[in-house]
Amino acid sequence: MKDIIFDLGKVLVDYNFDVFYKELDYKPEIGILMESTIPVLKFESGRITRQEFYQQLKEIYKFEHSITDFERVWCSVFTGLTPLVNYARELKENYNVYILSNTDEIHFPLIWKEFPELHFFEDNLMLSYELDSVKPQKKIYERALEKFDLKPEDCLFIDDKLENIEAAKQIGIAGIVFTNVEETVANIRKSLGYNYNN
Repeated sequence: MKDIIFDLGKVLVDYNFDVFYKELDYKPEIGILMESTIPVLKFESGRITRQEFYQQLKEIYKFEHSITDFERVWCSVFTGLTPLVNYARELKENYNVYILSNTDEIHFPLIWKEFPELHFFEDNLMLSYELDSVKPQKKIYERALEKFDLKPEDCLFIDDKLENIEAAKQIGIAGIVFTNVEETVANIRKSLGYNYNN
């Protein structure tokens, strides 16, 4: 195993959407939140423009913000890096490290700018809006591997959502569900040690 793939949100970068709702002066309701996932996923898969995304969320949440103000609020959710970033940097000494993330053309450039500590990943970026698909769709994993000419049996994938790990396993990528940094690091070491010795 030589290629280690990390999810971004909640794995390398923490976030809290309560900030977003507070800025919009909105109290989340389950029905509305479920409705909003449709344009979010479309935007993350590159199927709608940022203007279309703004208009669709504006209709759902009934806010009066301009697109500039909305994008500022949309980007206010990120609270900092997780300690797993330091371990990922250590892994780069002996492995190829990648980011595979459901993200969009507003969020990711902001993250890349605000958190230069991530730049050791260099261009090893598998971003949903560039791959025209989102996790846990099978094709995002296939396109991610194809982009860097990777073999699934050489990869280990770390993500905080079980469904994303299960989808990766369907095409032969080993996976670890991120729980907390200590447990996840222990599980990564175990996986790499097992594979290294075999």
